[in-house]
Formats: sequence, C-alpha cells, structure tokens
Amino acid sequence: MEIIEALGTLYKNSNDKLIFTDTKLNTLWRNNDDLPEFIFPDKIMLSRSESISLPVTEYTVCRYVSDDHDFTLRITPMFENDELAGYLMHFLGEYEVDKIAMQSTLKSRLRKEIDNIRFQAGSIISLLNERKKAWEQTGDPENSDFDMSTREKVLNIMSATSNYEEVSRYLGDNVISKPKFMSVALDDLAKRIKCRADELGYDFDCEIRSMVHAEMNVERFEAAVSNLVVNAYMYNSKPEKKCKIILSSDDEEIKLTVEDNGDGIPEEKLAKLQKPLEFFDEIDLNESLGLTVVMLYCDRFGGKLDIETKADEYTRVTMTFKDNGR
Repeated sequence: MEIIEALGTLYKNSNDKLIFTDTKLNTLWRNNDDLPEFIFPDKIMLSRSESISLPVTEYTVCRYVSDDHDFTLRITPMFENDELAGYLMHFLGEYEVDKIAMQSTLKSRLRKEIDNIRFQAGSIISLLNERKKAWEQTGDPENSDFDMSTREKVLNIMSATSNYEEVSRYLGDNVISKPKFMSVALDDLAKRIKCRADELGYDFDCEIRSMVHAEMNVERFEAAVSNLVVNAYMYNSKPEKKCKIILSSDDEEIKLTVEDNGDGIPEEKLAKLQKPLEFFDEIDLNESLGLTVVMLYCDRFGGKLDIETKADEYTRVTMTFKDNGR
C-alpha cells in the first residue's frame, strides 16, 4: 500500500511510536517492537466502561489497556481515494498526554466561560426590562436612547462571543455526531446552569425522565440548550423568572422541552425562523441568533422544532428526535 511506504519514509528516523492497521485493526506496519503486535478493539477504551466502535471516522484520543500494555492512544483514520484504508495509531508519551489534558481543561473552561457570558448578557437585558417601564413614564428621550443602545451592545457581545461562531460551525458542515447519552450530557449542563441561575436569583429546574441514548454532538447540544435557557430569562420582564427543562422518551421519540414564564416571542421573529439560513443578508446585527442555533441543531440531527408561545405568559420550545435506542 502507498500509505505504508509513505509512513515508512515519513517516520523513518522518528522517536514517535506508531502502528498502522487495516480497517479491522490487523497490524500492517509498526516502527517499534515495544508496541503490541496485535490490536484488540475491546481493549481500546473511550472511557472506563465504553470501548471503541468501528469504523473510526475521526481523530480520536483514547486508551489501550490490556494485560501487557497501558497506553494513551491517538487514532487517525487514513483514507485512499476517499475510502477508509486503515488507522494510524500514535502511542503517546507523558509530555503529549499532559498537553492533551491541558487542552481539555482549557476547552472545558472556555465552555463554562461562554455560558457565563451568555448569562451575564441575559441578566443585563433582564435588568433593563425591569427598568424600562419606569424610564418610559419619565418621558425623557435620553432614557429610551440609553435603553436601546445598551441592549444593542449587550446583544452584540453575546453574538460575537458565541452564536455567530456557533452558526458558522453548521455552515462549515463540520458538526460531527457520535452516539452519546443525551441524559448525561443534559444533567452535566443543567448543574452548571443551576449554579448561574441561583447566583442571579432565577428559578431553574431540570427533569430527566428517561435515560436517553442518541446520535449527538455534545458541544453543539449544550450551545442549543443554553441559548433556550438564556432566552427564557432574557426575554422575561416578570419579577420571578422561571425556566424548566424536561427530557423524556417513549422509545419512539425523544423530546426535550424548555419552558418559561416570560414575555413570549413576537410573530415577526417567529416568521423569520421558518428558514433560518435565508435571512442572513437582511439580518439585524443585534440579533442574538439563539433560536437559529437551536433550529440548526435540530436540522443537523434530523429533529423537529415546535414553538408554542403566548404574549406575556409563556414560551414552550420542544426539540423532537427519533429514538433509535442504544
């Protein structure tokens, strides 16, 4: 195979420890006798309890654990003529493992900081909503101008830091899915949201009625759900702001509902959401694009989005996906 010849040339004098296998993990080439001669799929672990599933179609970091070996492993799928030809397995040293751990920590921190930015922006808008009526009663145009300009700045910050980049991921067609426990991902996100909501004095609840396993992208899922929660508080002028998430499945459909007691969604905004990618030429730069992100997630994962809303009473957004089981 041309790939084996290329690898032999590329890594001839390298200190990297590498194995190249075919698509069934039969070893075709290795550059170090310390590496295992045979690779067993059930020994390649994504977590303590989850082994890898073939085929592997994207760059993956995992562990290889057997009676004789314990390695951190980076798997890179190799393609010839657009067809999967095998896997390059890079057995990582201590420095590389530390580097990956640091990157993972920074990535996790960034996700939390983006959540914080969303909530801080939402809380400022909420505060402005509470003061708006008092400002309007004064009849002072400066108050109105201050209100509008501040809203624009806050929404721009939120858009610039999260949602425009989020939308671009879908436009770039690089949203990769994996079978994951949606219920576990939601529980983890809900704990973070609960901490922020408590700090801001908001009422938040998450009810997970079923253990749900589904094709998903955890980061994109978190962004979609976070946007619904932020909208629930941001567009809510009531003194007691409430938001509840419910996840359930009847073995045929998965339903995730986010409900609030807020101001509702204007009809003109709902009309825009019918085709979220067709109004970018006319888009208001102050749009937060939260619901657009949710629609794009549903579209990418074969879901359906339903929005029920009533002015000054509530908004209920439901994402529905087919439940294909585990």
